[in-house]
Amino acid sequence: MADSGASAPMPPSSGQDGSGSSADAVPGEPAAEDSPAADQSAEEPSERLSVWERMRRAMADHNAKAPRGPMGIPQAAEAEPTAAEAGADDESSAELVLERIHHYRDTIRSYHVLIEGQRVGQIRDDKSERFVLRPGSYTMRLQLMWLFSPKVVVELPAGSCTRMICGPNGGIAQSWRMFLAPTTAIFLRYLQESPH
Repeated sequence: MADSGASAPMPPSSGQDGSGSSADAVPGEPAAEDSPAADQSAEEPSERLSVWERMRRAMADHNAKAPRGPMGIPQAAEAEPTAAEAGADDESSAELVLERIHHYRDTIRSYHVLIEGQRVGQIRDDKSERFVLRPGSYTMRLQLMWLFSPKVVVELPAGSCTRMICGPNGGIAQSWRMFLAPTTAIFLRYLQESPH
């Protein structure tokens, strides 16, 4: 005969075994792992971007909006000069054009162009170079290794174009200049001047 006082075993509640299954959760209330705080803590590592990643994304956004050239390369927008700048350009600058003659001596060597002792460019055999400077008076000379031209004072009026010519100062007969007078081995003069 069965014991009438014995009761059927009860299933364990969510608080007894600590399992906290979602089946025992109260309807309408989110479970512990579904809470907003848990979502934020889980998403924080993915939102923290490194500096390089932020720069990469910024460049990708910039390139996507930039106009494309013929080969698909982004082109930078060119700023158009204002009317005041365009008008003042001719008045606040002067042009210097330097031409070099063709000569068998120093054919494969370039002359360094020195203005006020500073290198501003170079010129090759049978070529011409253009320099835009502020109006004024400048001391100019050319250099090739230890060889120099004499110093020439160049006057550049505003809005003017001054032309000069240069080259080796003589051929084989004048090669003594390279060792005895290296500051006269190259000539430099105004284009209108006749050689001495």
